This record gives sequence, structure tokens and C-alpha cells, in this order.
Amino acid sequence: MDSFLELSTGHQWFRVVLGIGVLVGFGFAARTVYWLLRYVAAGQGDLKTSQIPERIKGIITQVLGQARVIAEPAGVLHLFIFWGFLILQLETLEYIARAFKWDFHLSALIGRGAYNGALFMQDVFGFLVLVAILMSAFRRYVIRPKHSLQSVDGAVIIALIASLMISKFIANGAEIAFISVENQAHDAQWTPVALFTSTILQSLGASPQSEGMFWIYHVSYWIHIGIVVAFANYIPFGKHLHLIGAIPNIFFRKLEPSGALYPIDMEDENVESFGAARVEDLRWKQLLDTYACTECGRCEHYCPAYNTGKALNPMAVIHNIKEHLREKGTAVIRGNNPEAAEEFPPLAGGIITKEELWACTTCGACVANCPVYIEHVDTIVDMRRYLALMESDFSAEVGRTFRNMENNSNPWGISSSYRADWAEGLDIPLMSEMTSAPDYLFFVGCAGSFDDRQKKVTQAFAKILRSAGVSVAILGPEEACTGDPARRIGNEYLYWMLATQNIETMNSYGVTRIITTCPHCFHTIGKEYPQLGGNYEVIHHTALLNELIQHQRIQLKPSATMKVTYHDSCYIGRWDNTYSNPREVLQSVPGVVMQEMDLNKKQSFCCGAGGGRMWMEETEGKRVNIERTDQALATTPDAIAVNCPFCLTMFDDGLKNRGADEVKLLDLAEIIADNLVENVPEETTEAAAE
Repeated sequence: MDSFLELSTGHQWFRVVLGIGVLVGFGFAARTVYWLLRYVAAGQGDLKTSQIPERIKGIITQVLGQARVIAEPAGVLHLFIFWGFLILQLETLEYIARAFKWDFHLSALIGRGAYNGALFMQDVFGFLVLVAILMSAFRRYVIRPKHSLQSVDGAVIIALIASLMISKFIANGAEIAFISVENQAHDAQWTPVALFTSTILQSLGASPQSEGMFWIYHVSYWIHIGIVVAFANYIPFGKHLHLIGAIPNIFFRKLEPSGALYPIDMEDENVESFGAARVEDLRWKQLLDTYACTECGRCEHYCPAYNTGKALNPMAVIHNIKEHLREKGTAVIRGNNPEAAEEFPPLAGGIITKEELWACTTCGACVANCPVYIEHVDTIVDMRRYLALMESDFSAEVGRTFRNMENNSNPWGISSSYRADWAEGLDIPLMSEMTSAPDYLFFVGCAGSFDDRQKKVTQAFAKILRSAGVSVAILGPEEACTGDPARRIGNEYLYWMLATQNIETMNSYGVTRIITTCPHCFHTIGKEYPQLGGNYEVIHHTALLNELIQHQRIQLKPSATMKVTYHDSCYIGRWDNTYSNPREVLQSVPGVVMQEMDLNKKQSFCCGAGGGRMWMEETEGKRVNIERTDQALATTPDAIAVNCPFCLTMFDDGLKNRGADEVKLLDLAEIIADNLVENVPEETTEAAAE
């Protein structure tokens, strides 16, 4: 018998102890995970079982392919670590089996050839994991990127992973040296790193096939198994809980239209409270979000509120909810003590402060850049709903905005009778005057109807439509605010009132296609009105402008050479994932030289007006619109181009603040209208009723 097997057989007592230790260790870990899942199950909502093919596709692209992770250079290191761990799980299972049978090798099950191939992959990827983890440690603790946490937890994980790889190579190298060639279960040349380690051990004085090499193998093996068991028990308590939470979180990710908030049934008379006052008021998927968080810091890195000195840190919000869920779950659910729930502070305005909640612009930068599909915005808005609907806990200026929307159906508080005044002399008919349906309903929006600066955009766009022969009509006094500001601030009831009013009006006219110049109107009508029975094809004016230009329905004359810096609005950019239309429109104008800010497209920086922030004072830190204006001015533009009335207002304020009067501020419609070769057809709309 091989001396290795003789020595192993002589230590059967230790094998029994080790086997029991492995079972007990994994038993404790499984028990911890069980209770963590019980806490998640306390959340609201049903299990999502629809669109299974799309969910499986997400697992392939986002888990196996790590698509969002590698979207940034540092994510490549994580890709190697992830795939290394995936491939090494087979070896880990083999190591665990040896706790019960020392001489177990998978070659007995899959054959020597396949076993050689498996060990080669494990050997190479184990080395890649070790290199990647050392590079990650250097980046995190030496380079120290701004949004990378230098936590003790992170250092422990790095140390554990490095120790796993080192102990693995020492154990495998000692096994190669100790077991005679004829008794080895694989060919050593297939594990080059382990073979090299074996050579190093022998050069340090460890004799091949000696009892000393036997103990080098076993001590390394015991250390490796001990780390595996320790890792399994440590994971549920640190940042690497995402190893448990991330995959199901990606599978159960929100597949509804991007950016569409979860609805509340305002007609359900059994509902006693609205919004998330307590952690258990959140949906179970939102609770699972907290387990999925990798604490990579991308959400805070791109958050406009965090980066301008506000209280909000989206990563901290998710982390604090997780800690609160664990503490409350332990006391109430695991402790089987429902009365203990009263001892905990509320979630909204307590665990997560009001200052954090009101700072959010709902821009979606956190959601778009999160590699594990955490729904930060939905969670924040759910807590806002409680403050707004149940506590009436909002600022005086928000209160005025709500009253204006309640009384006059718009945030400005101007009478609806003035909604169509902008169209005087432009031959734009009202829907109520039409004998047959036009091609599109032009949903003008509140800013386009009442804001003096945005009226110029509305008129410019109307001029383009007439030149292109596009048949449109407007609702005029029958149009109400879409309810977007109310909904994002948290007043779901006011949103519901306005939305159902608009839906009833538009359905009465048989409206099917809508154009709007406001991304917030575009988003709310197109993605959220279907929740209330309003189903329409909604087109933003940037898409229609591009279509008219591409199909040569309008002609453009050269402009004076002008450097134009373009700003992506959040609700057309990130939330609709549309970046090409506005850029193609700009590039179609002869003489316009388009340029980008450093933060553009998916990483674009919010103007600061979204999430109802347009109607709130901003006193903490640097104003978001000033920061974005500074980013635009850094490109030394002749003009800044936008596609949103809110962005127009915020940049206008920013340019005045910076004294940059020489820089023009233009909507894309104004740029096209200024360079339009007018070709007004005789009839562009259906005849109005007499």
C-alpha cells in the first residue's frame, strides 16, 4: 500500500472529528441563511414567476457574463474571481468528500482524462483568483478610489480568499510530492501551478513521500477546509452576503417598464396605511435587494445628491435597511415576539432620515449602474409615500405645489383656461374641435403651457410639425398635469387623481398616439398610465425630430459654426435607454459641432430637478444644477442643448449663477426650428369643426 494511504488510514479518528466539524459548520451556516430568508419573506408582494425566459437570460448575461460588473475596468478583476470560484466549487466538493474518505478523487467517477482537464481548469483559475484578489487588495488599500470602501470586512474577505488559494496550492503540491507517481489519480503536468509549488516545497527541504510531506499536505488541507467552513458562516454577516443574495435578486429583478414605480391601489378600502413606514412594509424583493448589495460603491459614485454634499448615500440606505431588517427580524421573527416590533424606530424618517429621502432626484443613476439590480428609487419613493400620505411631513414649498396641482391641475397654480395661450396664431386645433382624429395628440405638459421660457420650445416644435405636415391637436384646458411631480414626491393619491382624469379625457377622444416635449410626461404616460388602464404609443419629440430628418420630411440649412454640448435628461436617457436620437438630431444640423461632457449617457449627471426636486429648496451642499452647469462649461461650449423643460430651467439658473451669459441654452427643437428650411403645406391638420 502507498505510504500516503497507510498514514491516512492510521489517522481515522481525526477523519471522524473533521467530518463532524464540517457537518456542524455547514449546519450552522444553513441555519443562519434560513432565518435570513424568513426575514425577507416578511415583505410584501408575491413571488415573481412570469417571463421566465427573460429571467434566465438575465442569469446568463449578468451572473455568468457579469455584463454590468465588467462595464467598469475594475469589474474585470471580479470576473476572474467569480469564474475562479465557480470552477473551484468542484474541487471544494472533492475536498469536503475527503473529510469522510481520505483517498477520494473524482477520477473514480469521471475518468482520468476528464479529471486531468478539470484539475487543469481549477489550477489555472485558482492562480487567476489569487492574482486578481491581490490586485483588488492593492487597488482598494493602496490606490484607494474615492468610492471604494476600505473596511475591515473587505480586508477579512480578501485575506480569506487569498488563504484559500495558497492553502489549496500547498496541499495539491504536497500531494503530488508525497504520493508515488503510479498511485496518483491524475497526471501532475496537468496542474502546473501545483507542480511548481511541489518543487518549491522540496527545495525548502521537504522530502518526497516522507511523513513530513504527509503532514504538510494534511495541515494545508485542514486549513483549507477550515477556511471554507469559516467562510460559509462569515458570509451571512458581512458584505459578501451578496454571494447568497445576488443571483436570486437578478433572477427576480423588476421587468416592468424601466423606471415605472410600483403602483398603489388607491381604491382598495382595506388599506389602512400607505407607503413604507416599517421595514416589513417594503416588498420582499426590496428586502432581498439588501442581501444582494456588493457595496461596490457605484451607486454613490454616480449619485448627484451624494456628490454634491447631500445627506443621501444610496449604498448606505440599502446597508442600513439590511442591518435594521436583521435586528428586527432576529427579535420579532426568530424570537417569536411580535410585541418587540414596537421597540424599533420607524423605517421612514427614522432608520432612513427625512433628509436622505428628500434629497433623491430619482435620476436612476444608482439603479442603472448597480451590477445586481437593486431598486433604490422604488424603495426611497415608498418611504416618501408614507411621509407624504400618512404624516403630511413635507416642506412648505411642497405643500404649495400640491395645492396648486389640486386646485389648478398644474404645479404653477395657473388657471387651466390659459393652457392653450401659447398656440395663439399657430393654427393648432383643440381635440374638442376636431371632426376626426389627428395623427397625434400633442400633450404639451405644464411647463410647455405656462413657463415663459419653455413656451418658446413648444412654439418651435409646433413650427416644425407644421412644416413637416404632421397632423396634431392639443387638449388645451382639458389637459392636466400627468401627476409626475406628485408621484415622485410620494403623493400617490394626487397622482392617481390627475392620471385618471387625463386617461378618461384621452380615452373619450380615442387617443392612441401622443407626442410630448417633456421626458417626464413621456415617461409617466407611456410607462405608468398603463397601470391605470391608459395604454398609448408615446413619442418624445427627440425621436420624432430624428424620424422627420431621416425621412427628409424637413430640410435644414447650415447654421453658423457652433460648439454644442449636449446634456442627457434622466428620463429619456437612463430610464428609457435612449441616447442616439438626440445626438443624431444635433449631428444632422450643418455647422453644429457636438461635444460631450465627461459624464454622459448612462453615467450622465442629473440637472437636479427630478423626483419633485424642481419644487423644493436646495440648501445642503452644492446645488446639483450648479455642479452640472460647471461640468458643461468645462467643455467651453457656444451652446448647451437639452431636451427637457426641467433641465432647461435648471441650466438657465446655473448659467446665470456662473455669469455665463455668452453661452446659449437651447432645446433641440429650437436648434432645428432655427435652421429649418420652411416648407409649410397648405393643410397640416384635419379641418376643425365649424
